Amino acid sequence: MRYRVSMPQPHSHLFEVEAVLDAPGAAPVFSFPVWTPGSYLVREFARHLEGVEADDGAGARLPVTRLDKHRFRVDAGGAPRVRLRYRVYANDPTVRTSHLDGSHGYWNGANLFPHAEGRVDEPVELVVDPPQGWKVSTALDGGPVRFTARDFHELCDSPVEVGTHALATFEALGKRHEVAVAGRGHLDLDAFVADLRVIVENLGRLMGGLPYDRYLFIVHLADRRRGGLEHERSTTLDVARTAFFPRAAYEETLALAAHEFFHLWNVKRLRPAALRPYDYAREQYTRLLWWFEGVTSYYDQLTLLRTGLGSPWGWMKHLGEQWTALARQPGAGKMSLEEASLTAWIKYYRPDENSPNSSVSYYLKGELVALCLDLELRRVGGSLDDLLRGLHARYAETGLPEDGVERAAAAVMGEAAARDFFDRFVRGTAPVEPGLDPMGLVLRWRTAQSLDDRGGTAARRDGDEPFPGWLGADIAAGPKLLVRTVREGSPAWRDGLYADDEILAESGFRVDRAALQDRMRALGPGGVLKLTVFRRDELLPVDVTLSEPPADVAWLEPVPDPTPAQRAAFQAWTGAALP
Repeated sequence: MRYRVSMPQPHSHLFEVEAVLDAPGAAPVFSFPVWTPGSYLVREFARHLEGVEADDGAGARLPVTRLDKHRFRVDAGGAPRVRLRYRVYANDPTVRTSHLDGSHGYWNGANLFPHAEGRVDEPVELVVDPPQGWKVSTALDGGPVRFTARDFHELCDSPVEVGTHALATFEALGKRHEVAVAGRGHLDLDAFVADLRVIVENLGRLMGGLPYDRYLFIVHLADRRRGGLEHERSTTLDVARTAFFPRAAYEETLALAAHEFFHLWNVKRLRPAALRPYDYAREQYTRLLWWFEGVTSYYDQLTLLRTGLGSPWGWMKHLGEQWTALARQPGAGKMSLEEASLTAWIKYYRPDENSPNSSVSYYLKGELVALCLDLELRRVGGSLDDLLRGLHARYAETGLPEDGVERAAAAVMGEAAARDFFDRFVRGTAPVEPGLDPMGLVLRWRTAQSLDDRGGTAARRDGDEPFPGWLGADIAAGPKLLVRTVREGSPAWRDGLYADDEILAESGFRVDRAALQDRMRALGPGGVLKLTVFRRDELLPVDVTLSEPPADVAWLEPVPDPTPAQRAAFQAWTGAALP
């Protein structure tokens, strides 16, 4: 299979694509993917196709029949080759999709390319025709515009950036790394490259070396987006153009890079047996996404701490925020991690205003369960580091079976202890309770001090009045008091404040965020907020009787007078001194 991608009119957002198949047989079927690995949602990429036609490579037209939403059959009529021509509309600037405009072009292979059914494992060639002055960056072998892939899977797993992007290089553990940065922003590229090298070397040593000759980081500087998608020899990161200051924002950017890079092992090489090989035409189900995303989320922040790019206090603050967020998801008491993994196709990637009440994030809860599993393993002389390396060594070639993690943990913890852990936290919905005392830490809880209290720290001691009146609505940031979600069982849920309501006034007086908080403090539990809201453009009164706030705000802190054993355990765990 040979592909050519052109972009003669970038402002049109249209990629022009040719796919040439040699020795096609009588009637080859070209199948376009409906999803892309790493993002578990059927996105129907074929909906962006237009102008599909075929010829024999010499200009003689061949009949094309559309079979269904994503497949086309060509009557080859004995031709030695078939050339499929079409255009793809690309105006969705995310890490999962494709985008073309006057500033750059970017695509994931699953968005643009079909495979010939039955021939997905054959070698592939890709030629890119960039506009004048644009260059091409991809992890595929070759260049500057002609590349090769061992098969269709590698083609789909190698995103391409085309444009006038900045390009930096560094060497880590003897391997070449490239950083392609598209877009304008406040990135200090030299400092970012130096920090990426630290992350790459730390994780490479943890996992016993780097399994590639060359690796590419594609970085898109955009508005407020933040996200990433992992690939076998590259990753794409979408970060806000201002996400490099203050330090806490920059650490979040570094954690994103660490997360996607760690997927190099924990998804791209060690992956569920259920996803071997990838089937681009339909969903593939596994109960293990909590492991692959939760454990990776655990390691992204831990890596910053272990490398000195983050601090113990910053790491503890992050964990407190995560426990707070989990406590505010009633769905965590209804949906297990296994179910959250299995239903990602219809739940996690299709959230709505009721998602916190009905489901749980396998990223969020998975990270905290990974921490607890690490602590349990360390209590008996093991570690999550060892468990992960062992799973990678055993299953990287064949795929991780659905019970592989539990069986590996049972070999260290004992079968009864492992079964109890997985019954409670992975198959069940028990609250996630960490055994932190051996590490010299304690998890504490308090009530919120404001509508925007995300937890992670002890209560402020700056003289602020308490915040006793609880509403139970999550109000979006910004000038409008727009209700995003309403927590099940809360006063707002009970008294009829809805998601998407816009709060305008209380007791007939216009309120902003600060004024609403002041009224909640003044009224306290049992007080009645007399709200005026816009609901679907209709002005309505909604009275909400406030209640006592739940202790749903978490933070971690060192135990008083930690012992030498606790200090040593924390150091061995995190690579840092217990603060």
